[in-house]
Amino acid sequence: MKIWLHTLVIVGLFVSITNLALAGDAMMEKDPVEMVTIPAGPFIRGSADSEGRPDERPRRKIFLQAFALDKYEVTNRQYKKFIEETLHKPPLNVYDEGKEFDISGVEDRPVVQVTWHDAVDYCFWAGKRLPSEAEWEKAARGTEGQIYPWGNSDNATALANYDGEWKGTETLLDVTTLPEGASPYGHHHMAGNVREWVEDWYAPEYYQTSPERNPKGPETGILKVIRGGSWRSFLPDLRVTSRGKGGFALKTHGIGFRCARDANVSKKTTNTMSN
Repeated sequence: MKIWLHTLVIVGLFVSITNLALAGDAMMEKDPVEMVTIPAGPFIRGSADSEGRPDERPRRKIFLQAFALDKYEVTNRQYKKFIEETLHKPPLNVYDEGKEFDISGVEDRPVVQVTWHDAVDYCFWAGKRLPSEAEWEKAARGTEGQIYPWGNSDNATALANYDGEWKGTETLLDVTTLPEGASPYGHHHMAGNVREWVEDWYAPEYYQTSPERNPKGPETGILKVIRGGSWRSFLPDLRVTSRGKGGFALKTHGIGFRCARDANVSKKTTNTMSN
């Protein structure tokens, strides 16, 4: 009797693990974008007293569990597939206002005109989630506290898409471009192109009171955090410590997102980067 029960338990566990693996594979078929796994460990968050803005201080070490983050911003191509499968309301067609969402010729540009809730819904559909603010900053700057994704040099002319004017289809760049401006972990456009929604509520004093391990942001709030500069940002807002914010219903030509996943969830398409 005991042997029989033991066998049933083993079979049950095998079936559960198999189902989880199949579910993970199905999710990755929906959103097969390359992800980069960032190992557990500390990084330097925030700005020194002589730098940045008050809401970026203090500068200190924060420990994060391992996580994976999309290497690229979510594209029009990916978002169109999400719309078709879920009947989610499409965003405004920023290239031809007044017409339906059309990705012809801009398939691999980042999707914009999406609210925080739109970003959350997409990530959930893809079996992922939005990154926390701390996760986003670690992915953007690495562990040593550099100022920009590419290092400490403020010569960003050929490294980021910023300080521009709206020029229709010429405004945003394909998400795989400008590899020289990538972060230490290889993430593209963590500065410029589009700003990005993250999970956290915004509070100006949060860095002063947040835990030193796996901070998730304030429990409540009015505004959501937006990180990274956009195509129209000035150089100071390309700094990886710069904290933007906006209402969760905000939609602009300059805000997009990328998704994250806990590192222990299916790693089939994930590359692991070391510190």
